[in-house]
Amino acid sequence: MTVVAFDLDGTLSNPSKGITASINYALEKVGAPRKEPADLNQYIGPPLNEIFSEILNTRNAVIIEEAISYYRERYGSIGYMENVLYEDIQEVLEVLIVRGIRLYVATSKRTDIAKSIIKYFDLQRYFVQVFGCDVQQQKHDLLEEIIKLNDGHTLLMIGDRSYDMNAGRKVSAKCIGVLWGYGSSVELKKAGADVLVRNTSEMLDYINTVHNFGVADL
Repeated sequence: MTVVAFDLDGTLSNPSKGITASINYALEKVGAPRKEPADLNQYIGPPLNEIFSEILNTRNAVIIEEAISYYRERYGSIGYMENVLYEDIQEVLEVLIVRGIRLYVATSKRTDIAKSIIKYFDLQRYFVQVFGCDVQQQKHDLLEEIIKLNDGHTLLMIGDRSYDMNAGRKVSAKCIGVLWGYGSSVELKKAGADVLVRNTSEMLDYINTVHNFGVADL
């Protein structure tokens, strides 16, 4: 049996509008200047504490947590609904579960927010479980949990940033880097992606090759 863990932001959905607006909301609340949304896209994917530490140029935990709290205030109420599902993603998920592949979400978002997004897109039926990074968790911790639930089966980690590839490498998963998200090919290759895919058809082709499935349907 094959097991696939999908990143969320930049892999299943495009969260740019909601994330950048919520970052700017948080910056205003803590008295920092707003930034152009396009300049904030580079921060889609990393953990929130890293994002605000860099943007605010501080390691002060109190300031960072205050910014994160304001970010979550907006994102948890309206920001998550500003997500847009990438083209063909639902069809891909349908193909994979028909083939008997067990699907999970592994994201650096909190679990409750991640579940809200999956529910918003009505994708709950495709995933065995949605894993988010709650208290002090890192993405590789989530993958370790998935491995424990599926002992002995091949795990693929699919994501758009180095954080996804690094997490996959730590647990010896096969890593697929998607190029429709926010990470560059250079970033993904450097992080150890086994393959880079430009679209969902290429992603399915790679899964087919590794796991001896038939020709991709998309």
